[in-house]
Amino acid sequence: MYNTHIMDYIDSKYIGILGVRLEQFKKKGKALWNFRCPLCGDSAKDKLKARGYIFENKGDALYKCHNCGIATGLTQLIDQVAPSLKREYVLEKFGTRKRGKKINLGAGDQSDFFKTNKTPTFSSNPLKHITCLDLCNINHPARLYIQERKIPTSQWSRLYYTEFFQEWTNTIVKNKFPNIEKDEGRIVIPFLDKNGKLIAFQGRSLDEKNPVRYITIKVTENECKLFGLDKMDESKTVYVVEGPIDSLFLNNAIAMAGSDLSNSCNLNSDTEFVIVMDNENRNKEIVKKIERFIRRGYSVCIWNEKIQHKDINDMILSGMNAEDVQSSIESSTFKGLQAKVALNKWKRV
Repeated sequence: MYNTHIMDYIDSKYIGILGVRLEQFKKKGKALWNFRCPLCGDSAKDKLKARGYIFENKGDALYKCHNCGIATGLTQLIDQVAPSLKREYVLEKFGTRKRGKKINLGAGDQSDFFKTNKTPTFSSNPLKHITCLDLCNINHPARLYIQERKIPTSQWSRLYYTEFFQEWTNTIVKNKFPNIEKDEGRIVIPFLDKNGKLIAFQGRSLDEKNPVRYITIKVTENECKLFGLDKMDESKTVYVVEGPIDSLFLNNAIAMAGSDLSNSCNLNSDTEFVIVMDNENRNKEIVKKIERFIRRGYSVCIWNEKIQHKDINDMILSGMNAEDVQSSIESSTFKGLQAKVALNKWKRV
């Protein structure tokens, strides 16, 4: 029915960005996508029917709806669904055309836009090329996931989604994934430094059966891999948890994500940091880490024995609210000798 040859990378990237705004968006082949038509609304009787298709034809990305019959190019579709994205797409797609030639922005836009005798400039922030989760369609799988995890809506703007995680990663860390044939969509959790610069990111699979649920990528090797540095207020107590998702439920929290609070992190030595490891008292590695943090002089949370859930998100899903979790941590925080005594009572290894 449709030509499904390999599509231009830029077209594929922007289709992925557009996809988070489209209902029932699915990739059907190497160069074929299906979703509910955003122009006519598709079937009014069956909300699961999706009769809009983006496909490749002779190197061009085209759109066709089998409900309303509209046929147009990708530029015009972007203009209708996400007009703020159109300028960026056209610059990236056609910015290398012959010097002095005007770029046609598509029907309905009569401006010259720009002439290519000037080199277009792009933001150095790679997050601009993927979609913030608070802008996702309400039925998008990534949006449904964060709702199911009960992540506060105030934190959604800190999370992103890309339909092609490996392909997007390769634009940041060259050839990180040499083979992207099995690329997939993932939630992107960006790690920003105190100045808002991207230093690392995690990709969270939406497939619970995927053996690699999290992929962590460091953008620069010499940077400290901590999530939440851009939001941290070092004039107040900072809570340090294991996973970025858990940190989203606490006040003024950062996450180690497998790293450590080493001297290279350049944290304020006058700030009070409270280490909040997962509630796994039979996990030898976690117990050893808590012991090391106590020796280094940090305050640590030793969970109350009444709490049975292994991490903060599980506590929230069990019915506790964020205020209860925060209060429990504060009442279970110890330092020095008291921390050693509390740890010995808590651990089961």
